[in-house]
Amino acid sequence: MNLKTNATKRRPGYLMAVLASAAALITTQGAFAAGGGAAAGQAAYAMTPATVATAPVSAAPARAATAKVTIVGYAFSPSTLNVTRGTTVTWTNNDSAPHTVTSTGSGPLRSPTLNRGGSYTYTFTSSGTYGYICTIHPSMHGTVVVR
Repeated sequence: MNLKTNATKRRPGYLMAVLASAAALITTQGAFAAGGGAAAGQAAYAMTPATVATAPVSAAPARAATAKVTIVGYAFSPSTLNVTRGTTVTWTNNDSAPHTVTSTGSGPLRSPTLNRGGSYTYTFTSSGTYGYICTIHPSMHGTVVVR
C-alpha cells in the first residue's frame, strides 16, 4: 500500500469524522460512568460520520479580557502589567491627590485628571510596551506590556 497515495485520496471531512467518533466514544464512556446506562450510551453511538461532518459548529463568544491598575500611595499597582492584545485596562485613583495616566513619548494613553474614585479605561489593540506616568507627579511610572 502506498501511504502517500492513500493519504491524498482522503476526503476533507475525514478528520472531522474521526474526531466525531472519538467524541462519541468519550461521551458514551461518560454516560456509563454517570449511571446513564446502555440507553444513554447508545444515543452517543447513533451519530454517524456523515452527520457530524455536516453539523454546524458554533464557537462560544470570546469574553473580552480586562485588567485593573490601582493608583494608591502615589504609585501605580501593579507597576508593570502583562496583557494580551484586546485587553481593556482600567486605572482607578484611590489616592486623595489627583493623578493622570499619560503615555511617555507618543503613546496612546491620555487620561483626564483623575480625582479620588475616578477611572480611565483604554483597550490595547497592538502588541508592544507602553510606558506611562502621572504628569502631576512625574516620579510615578508604570508599564503595560501587550503580547
